[in-house]
Amino acid sequence: MFSLYGSANAGEDGGDANDENSVSQNQSIYMSAQGDSNLKESNSLYMSALEVIKEVPSPLPPKEHSQKLSFYGYTTILLAAVGGLLFGYDIGVIGGCLTLDGFRSTMGWPEATDECGPDRPPEPYNVSFEIGWITSAFMFGCFVASPFAGALSDKTGRWVSVLSGTVLFFVGGALQTATNGVALMIVGRAVSGVSIGILSAVVPLYIAECSPSNLRGALVTLHQLGITFGILFAFCVNLFVERVVDTSWDWRLSLGFQCVIALFMALGMLMMPESPRYLTWKGRTDEAKRVLRKLRGADQEEAVLAELREIEEEVAAQKASINCSKGDEDGPPNSGWRELFSRKLALNVLVGVLIPTISQCSGINAIMLYSATIYNDMCLDGIAMTAVVGAVNFGFTFGAVFLSDRLGRKPLLLTGALGMFLALILSATILWTTDHATNKAAGDAVVFLILFFIANYASTWGAVASWIVPSEVFPLRIRGKAVGLATMGNWLANVVVAFVTPIMLRPDVADVSGTFLLYASFMFLAIPFVALLLPETKGVPLEEMEEKFSKPIGDHVRSNVRELCTAGSSLRSRRNNKAQEPQGPDL
Repeated sequence: MFSLYGSANAGEDGGDANDENSVSQNQSIYMSAQGDSNLKESNSLYMSALEVIKEVPSPLPPKEHSQKLSFYGYTTILLAAVGGLLFGYDIGVIGGCLTLDGFRSTMGWPEATDECGPDRPPEPYNVSFEIGWITSAFMFGCFVASPFAGALSDKTGRWVSVLSGTVLFFVGGALQTATNGVALMIVGRAVSGVSIGILSAVVPLYIAECSPSNLRGALVTLHQLGITFGILFAFCVNLFVERVVDTSWDWRLSLGFQCVIALFMALGMLMMPESPRYLTWKGRTDEAKRVLRKLRGADQEEAVLAELREIEEEVAAQKASINCSKGDEDGPPNSGWRELFSRKLALNVLVGVLIPTISQCSGINAIMLYSATIYNDMCLDGIAMTAVVGAVNFGFTFGAVFLSDRLGRKPLLLTGALGMFLALILSATILWTTDHATNKAAGDAVVFLILFFIANYASTWGAVASWIVPSEVFPLRIRGKAVGLATMGNWLANVVVAFVTPIMLRPDVADVSGTFLLYASFMFLAIPFVALLLPETKGVPLEEMEEKFSKPIGDHVRSNVRELCTAGSSLRSRRNNKAQEPQGPDL
């Protein structure tokens, strides 16, 4: 979608940005086009107005003046990222609880076996299925809530949706902590899942809409950083209660701590603002301006006005291009769901939904949920190894934070998919062909490869595929619903992974090696999908994202191939230039 002010040219003519006559002329043309009662019914008139406006010099300031975020802005985004911490904590905490004797006794299960290796006795079938239900109930709650989360955020706002999800998480955590059996545990996990289904859809959207375009990728990855820190924190809490507390109710401490985190986030959200883009869409422009001033800083008035104009232009253009609800032009369009599944947005939906779904089919949550079980089966200390897994996962997520806006989304996804594929294939081969219980070198190699897999995922797909891509590839008018749909696909894959993994890990089914081979196949398919269908979105303003997906499928694929080849040539050229730089004199 082109901006009504030709924002692609913003910053090229700094003098025009301060020309009052230019601004006045531009605004009068814009108001005339906006006020035409036939604009929504006449596409030709709309395009004519668009062409006239594009010829007027842009009033936007140079681009470098719109790249800052205030202390309040960073605080807002960091607090929203605590929603990711809640998600990560709930994922990480349950895996350790499944191996604690007090938890297993409360669930009516036998104590975990001390035997390991391929000849270990499997869990009773009813225990395997109940473990699958407990872990997948959380994912199922996420799956059920995520498609409605987008519509909820469009109707009530991003802020209200985040606060509602946080309160609901507190309720789910309390039910899990107070459980007396499998049934109540499943209910508590499902309620927490509904909460995370809302938060995982809305938090990245909220962060993206509060962020300047040049920082958006790094700031959205803070959500993934929160997830990985939550997983690490949960693993450490489990290790602490196992080694230090060691009572029949130690697992209740692990599960209860998530309520403390949720309470902290809920209180903090009371001081946070609504998204300025959502406020503009609802017609609350003055409030959006005040929020932008707080997010960008008091000394950024020119950049704030320029950014607000760009947001207003996009809102006006999108409302002019669709049929809005009669009498409610400030609200979301009633054709949102219909347009979401139209041919016009087919590529946006295909990329925005399938990339996060493939991310979960990598097997990352199979390792995170069942890492203690996997390592116990390999004759290692499962609880202790989960802390190592969590540390690697958290540490390498900083790679995505620093690289997503430097190298771009596409290079990270391609290199990450290749690295994960190799790690899973090699791990499966070693586990299949050696007795890792007696062969220490083989066991050490598998441990290294699993950690290498996690490092690749955390620094690439974890943040970029799961949160950045779906938060930025959809147009504003359907972004809330579309992100909800993308998150729904994400959670559907998670439900399947969480339920089938404990069954597949049984030595009489697929064991660890066969499970790894299955997940490796998805990474193999991911490489051509990303290379051919995902355009580079680094630094592209949200208001201009629709244009990136507007070509026919054949042209779209060819454009992506050329873009990939150009990026490779540029990288080689930079390397050659660096190699040819004259060296300093020898001392």
